[in-house]
Amino acid sequence: MGEVRVLHCIQSLSWGGLELYTVELIQNLAKAGVNQRVFCSAHSRVAEELRHSDVELITFPEKKISKFKAALLIRKISREHKITHLHSHTRIDMWCCALSRWNSAVPKHVYNLYMNALPKKDLVHRWLFSKVDALCSSSEWVLSEARKNFPIAPEKLRLMRYGRKTEDYHTNPVQREELRAKMGFAQSDLVFGTLCRIDAGKGVRELVEALDYLSDEEIKKIHMVIVGDPTILGKNSEGQLTYETQSLELSEWINQKASEPRLKGHLHRVPFQKNFIPYIDILDVFILASYNETYSLSVLDSMLMEKPAIGTNAGGTTEQVGKNERGFLTEPRNAKSLSEALRFYIQNPDQVPQQGATARQWTLGQHSWNQTLTKTLALYKELEAR
Repeated sequence: MGEVRVLHCIQSLSWGGLELYTVELIQNLAKAGVNQRVFCSAHSRVAEELRHSDVELITFPEKKISKFKAALLIRKISREHKITHLHSHTRIDMWCCALSRWNSAVPKHVYNLYMNALPKKDLVHRWLFSKVDALCSSSEWVLSEARKNFPIAPEKLRLMRYGRKTEDYHTNPVQREELRAKMGFAQSDLVFGTLCRIDAGKGVRELVEALDYLSDEEIKKIHMVIVGDPTILGKNSEGQLTYETQSLELSEWINQKASEPRLKGHLHRVPFQKNFIPYIDILDVFILASYNETYSLSVLDSMLMEKPAIGTNAGGTTEQVGKNERGFLTEPRNAKSLSEALRFYIQNPDQVPQQGATARQWTLGQHSWNQTLTKTLALYKELEAR
C-alpha cells in the first residue's frame, strides 16, 4: 500500500458552514501529514482561505464550469498527481468525481454529505452512486435517510462525526462581561442568540417573530442577538460581494423590527464574526431555528461553550439536542413554539447551567478532531487496500 494522495473537490462559491468545515477538515488533515490537493474556483472564498496554507490549490479561472469540464479536469489532475482518493464535498462535486471515473475503479471516491438525503433512485443516480466508495455524514439521521432514499449499498455509509477543536471552547469570564456590558446587557439579563446566515430556511424570521408572543415584562428581561450576514452569491466584476435578494430583504426586515420601540435595545444585529467564540460566550442560550437543519456546527460549538440549544424538531438537530436534556426542541416554521422555548428559560433560569453542562459533556465525547482524523485516515487506508 503506497502513500495516500487526496484530491478534495469543492467548487462552491458560497461561504457557510459547509465550506467553513471543509476548509477546517483539509487544514487538519494537512497537519496530520496527508498529501492533499484542492480543486476549486479561483473566485471562491475556499480558495482565499486556503491560499496561504500548506495545501496545493488547483484552481480554474472561471466562477463556474460544467460538470463535464470539471470531470475532465479532475481526471487529468488524478493522473498527473497519482491521486489515490477523490473527496467530494457537494452534490455537484460528487457528480464530477463520479463522471471522472466513468470507466475506472480508481481513484477511490469519498463523498461527504452535509445536506439532506432526498430521494434519488433513478438510473442516473444508480450509476453515480456506484462510483462512490464511501458516503460519510456526521448525522445518524442523514445516514438513515440515505439508506432509504439513495441507491447505495448500506456498507458504504459511514458515520463520521464533525471534528471540533474542543480545547478552544472555554468561557472567558472577563471578556464575556466586558462584551455583554458593551452591548448593554445587565448581569441579570438572559441573553438568547443565534449564529447563522440571514436566510429564510434558517428560521430567522420566526425567531424574531417569537418575540412578539412575549409580554413587555418578559422582553425587558431578555436580549436576542443575531450574528450573521445575508447569503452570499459570489463577487461581481469589481470584486464586491453579492447577496441573495430574499436574504437582503429579510436582513432589512430584521433591522426594522430592531428599531421598533418595544424591541429597541433588546434585538441586536452583529455581522459575521470569524472569531465567533466570544459571541457564543456572551449568550446564555443558543438558538437554531432552521426548518430542517442537517447537523449544525454552530449547535456543537455552542454546546462546547456550555450553552443549551433551542432547536427545531427536524433533521439532525433532534439528534444533537436529544430529548430536551441538552436544550429545548420546538416545531419548525413556528414562531409561537419558539416563544414557548424562550419562556421556559425565562421561567426556569436554573435549567441553563444544568443543560449547558450536559451539552458540553455529550459534545466532547462525540466531536473531537482526534477522533475525526483517526476515522478519516482509517477510511482512506481501508479503501486503498480494496
